[in-house]
Amino acid sequence: MKFTKDIFLGFNRVKQGKKLIELITKIDTGWQDEPLRIELLKEFQTYLTYMKYEIGKDITRSSKREFLALAAPIEQEFGKNLKDDEFIILKDDKHLKEKVTIPLYLILDDLRSAFNVGSIFRSAECFGVSHIYLCGYTPTPENKKVQKTAMGTDKHVKWSVHSSVEQVVKELKKDGFTIYALETTTHSRNISKTEFKKPCVLILGNEALGISGETLKLADEIILIPLSGWKNSLNVGVCTAICCYEISRQWE
Repeated sequence: MKFTKDIFLGFNRVKQGKKLIELITKIDTGWQDEPLRIELLKEFQTYLTYMKYEIGKDITRSSKREFLALAAPIEQEFGKNLKDDEFIILKDDKHLKEKVTIPLYLILDDLRSAFNVGSIFRSAECFGVSHIYLCGYTPTPENKKVQKTAMGTDKHVKWSVHSSVEQVVKELKKDGFTIYALETTTHSRNISKTEFKKPCVLILGNEALGISGETLKLADEIILIPLSGWKNSLNVGVCTAICCYEISRQWE
C-alpha cells in the first residue's frame, strides 16, 4: 500500500523505517522483474525524499550494486539484521548429477546450536563430505532452525543419529577409518602439518565444553587450527569449514 506524504510523515520514525525495510526486501528479491522493480524503486525514492534523505539522482536507473549501497545504511539504521539465508545467490547452484563426495566423515558430539549444525551441513555439502553422524543431543535436520540454516543441503548429505560417540568410532575403526578430533590440547597437531589419511573421520565437540577427555582418547590424532588473536576459539561451524577445506585441498 502506497502512502501520501501527509500519511507517511504522520508515522513515527520507527514505522517509517519499517516501511523502507519492507520495500528494500521486495526490491532485492524481485530485482529481475524490471517493471515491478522500477515501480518499487519509485515508491522507495518518494519515501526517502519525504524523510529528507539526500539521494542525488533517479534511483530507478540504479544498478543492483548502487541500490544496495543506498539500502545498506538504512538497514543498519533501522536494525535490519540480514541472515545468511536471506541473501540472493548470484551464481546458480550446480546440477545434482555433478555431485562428488570425498571419504571424509563428520561426528558432531553434543552440539547445542541448531544454527551451527545447519551451517556445518552447508559446508559439508559444499566440500563433498560423505556422512554426518549426529551424536548425543545434537539437533537433527528435522529441526526447523537446522533446515533454515542448511538451506536445503541437509537433503544432499547423508546423516544418522546416534546416542554414543564411542560406538560410532568403534564401528568406523573396524572399517579402517582414521579418527581425528578437533581440540586445543598440549598434544594437538597443527592442521596444516597433518597428513590426513583416507578414509577419515573428524570429531567436532560442544561449543562451550569442547570434546570430552574420554572421547579424545578414542582419536588417532588430535588436531587444532592455529590462532594468533586474543580470542582463543572459533565458532564450530567456521572450524568445520576450515577443516573441510584443508582436507579436501590435500586430497585434491
